[in-house]
Amino acid sequence: MQLSCPKCSARLYVDDTQLAGQTPAKVKCWMCGESLALSDALPAPDQDPPTIVISTAKPVDSVRARAKRLNKPATPETTSLTLPQNQTIRISVISGPSTGLEADLSRPLETIGRAGGGADIEIDDAEVSRLHCSIEVREDTILLHDLRSMNGTFIGETRVMAGRLEHLSTFRIGTTVLQVSIISAASK
Repeated sequence: MQLSCPKCSARLYVDDTQLAGQTPAKVKCWMCGESLALSDALPAPDQDPPTIVISTAKPVDSVRARAKRLNKPATPETTSLTLPQNQTIRISVISGPSTGLEADLSRPLETIGRAGGGADIEIDDAEVSRLHCSIEVREDTILLHDLRSMNGTFIGETRVMAGRLEHLSTFRIGTTVLQVSIISAASK
């Protein structure tokens, strides 16, 4: 069943078999984190969803993103974004050519890409695009965005254009698997 979140309009894909026996059935929006009763969710519109999952069976359009690095800490593109207080968000490479690399986000929007490509976090992986994906932090939400990379961004086995990440979530770009960690100031 496809529904739409009334708060952020993200498309929600709900497996009817997972809801069997739940009264009233509740779902959590992957984008804004809102917990909704199924009766509160709206039927999904016929138009394209704000979040797109790409089938790996079809080739991706070869048009490349015209992404740019955000050089200043408070550019207009990031004024509504904020890093959480008393927490550090760390991106760690857990498998692939750059295993062991760790980077703490210093800004609420950072790019990840191939070494030498000008991204904020550079990974030594030939299958990663120069500007492959970005990590965006909005209040207590961490979002992963594919920047129309050639080889895609994957959460699990699903190629995604955007997805929500939690503490210890993993995602794959090229042959590299990365993990997101949220570290509180008390545990440092």
